[in-house]
Amino acid sequence: MSGPIRVVLVDDHDLVRRGIKTLLEAEGDVEVVGECSNGNEVFGLIEDTLPDVVLMDVVMPSMDGIEATRLLRQTWPGTSVVVLSSHEEQRYLFEALKAGASGYLLKTAPLEDVLDTIRLVAEGGGVLDPSLAMKMLEQFKSYQSTESSEAYQPLTRRERQVLELMSEGLPDKAIAPQLGISVRTVGAHVSNIYAKLHVNNRVSAIQEALRRRLLNHAT
Repeated sequence: MSGPIRVVLVDDHDLVRRGIKTLLEAEGDVEVVGECSNGNEVFGLIEDTLPDVVLMDVVMPSMDGIEATRLLRQTWPGTSVVVLSSHEEQRYLFEALKAGASGYLLKTAPLEDVLDTIRLVAEGGGVLDPSLAMKMLEQFKSYQSTESSEAYQPLTRRERQVLELMSEGLPDKAIAPQLGISVRTVGAHVSNIYAKLHVNNRVSAIQEALRRRLLNHAT
């Protein structure tokens, strides 16, 4: 991506927006091009600023972040949404992903994680807060697929190992030493996983693998 990543902040707390803006703009590759306090205000802001990524709170007046994300993604599919919330409840996580969010982070996440997420999402990736990724994994493991799991085993053993670690919220640089392979090799496996599962980001890959019950066998 040429030029800084253009970001819009949506949060009903002025101090939160101000703090995030200060931290993000200290980085050379991120530019905060707008901010607002609720979901209703974000649409005119996006039309004026055309951001790459929107950092979206969940619980806000007028229109919550879930509905705003759904409408935003329908109108501006080229703009990605990362939900930055204080809520750990699974219902918020699942609704945000269903609405089209590419990431879901807790407000307690380190700044480095927020920045890494913005950069990854701007390139078409997806990220879940590691503490929520495990909760989602356990939730989906109890899901009984209506399709035969034997019909969906396109991944190699190594690819399933990589996918299992992805589902725990680990980035490529953390997966590599666990498997004794290079970061570049991990990236190649991730690309193969995306192609075989017909997805284009980590969140979708985990959802699809869990739906197909592939992670149950990733040993």
